[in-house]
Amino acid sequence: MKVELSKYSGYCFGVKRALKLTEEALARHRSDGKKVFTLGSIIHNPGVEKELSKQGLLSIDDIMDIEDESVFIIRSHGMSPVLIDVLKKRNIDIIDATCPFVKKAQLKASELEEMGFFVAVIGNKEHPEVCGIREHVSPDKVAVIENEEDLVLLNKKKKIGVIIQTTQTIDKLKKLTVKLLDSSREIYIVNTICDTTRNRQDSVRSLSKRTDLMLIVGGKNSANTTHLADISRKNNPWTYHIESSKDIESAWMEDAKIIGICGGASTPEKDILEIKKKIEGAKS
Repeated sequence: MKVELSKYSGYCFGVKRALKLTEEALARHRSDGKKVFTLGSIIHNPGVEKELSKQGLLSIDDIMDIEDESVFIIRSHGMSPVLIDVLKKRNIDIIDATCPFVKKAQLKASELEEMGFFVAVIGNKEHPEVCGIREHVSPDKVAVIENEEDLVLLNKKKKIGVIIQTTQTIDKLKKLTVKLLDSSREIYIVNTICDTTRNRQDSVRSLSKRTDLMLIVGGKNSANTTHLADISRKNNPWTYHIESSKDIESAWMEDAKIIGICGGASTPEKDILEIKKKIEGAKS
């Protein structure tokens, strides 16, 4: 039995940066008593969220719960500029941990509007990254396209500028933009899928073809990890999306000679290695 790790696995640059900024802020303000807040999860990984909570990070759902003169960290997914302005007026120290690739998507959305395009954001409607990107554009100049049914929102739009959630798949971008060719005279497409996401998806696509079992590791609320599992299942039906080694079932490995493992962008390397160790121990 062989265990093979994906070449691209575990924390991406944007997540590493967000965690570094968060841990530094928590350490810096431990002595002065300032509370450190974030709106929602700093990254989508339950284990990491729990550890940061122990260190003092306060995750809230409403910015009005943030105390004046405290510290606020913008999570890796980015945030609405309107909410940021509200916080600035309350003398709150803001640390921007937005992923640079998400920043690029936000900027491109604004630029497309300035160029006269109606902006179509391909992605999950409720994902915080998509919500933040959408709010960088005037409400009447943007629509979120999650599936083919949503394309009706673009009817009669003569100029459409397309961007995509940074953790989506290239297949989804191709599928939906091709459909636009019948409904718009001018389409401007900006592929804002991040490089790490593309590399990770390509790696899983390749690894899943030559393995008997695939384990995709990461939070169930992680969009990029969910997409990795979907890609893997297209080649290998024996694909499981797990959050930790505790989720592994021995029956999965009974006839597996080659087992592939890939962690999502918010998955710590230690979690991936722990899973590898458990599998190797079970088969030894």
